Amino acid sequence: MEEHPELRPLLTVAGGAMRGLSVRVGPGRQVIGRAPTADIVVHDAHLSRRHAEVWLTGEGAALADLGSTNGTWLNDRRITGVERLADGDVIRLGRTELRVYDPGVARTDPVGFSFNGPRRDRRPTLPLPIAAPAAPGVGAVPVPAVLSAPGVDAVPPVAVPAVLSAPS
Repeated sequence: MEEHPELRPLLTVAGGAMRGLSVRVGPGRQVIGRAPTADIVVHDAHLSRRHAEVWLTGEGAALADLGSTNGTWLNDRRITGVERLADGDVIRLGRTELRVYDPGVARTDPVGFSFNGPRRDRRPTLPLPIAAPAAPGVGAVPVPAVLSAPGVDAVPPVAVPAVLSAPS
């Protein structure tokens, strides 16, 4: 991971005043807090100056609370010791929510949307509108089934809309 920093886990602020900010977990321990001396500064009055720390292990990233007043929460559970982070985990510090994206084993995108598995929200989705196919011979110009030339790969057929003008 050291030779490929882009494969290090990424923490993305998904909720709170700093939404959209992302930071990679770097080598060594990184303190997360509201103090300007923290390695990862989060502007949230509900965070302690030195709230939590995150670091890389041989298996990925780890997280620990540093005795913060409001606690560090991992997937809606308050942590007391060291916790290993996994792709898709949600960390809550004060009123700030961070999502873990681990590109080496990603099951989610950097914002935390899952690629597979059941949907987490139950809101109904609307189907995308699909245009009805045009009647044969109306609005389309016939194109040969395959266009080819020596040394050129075959091109699949394409429907081209016809331009119809009224007689003048």
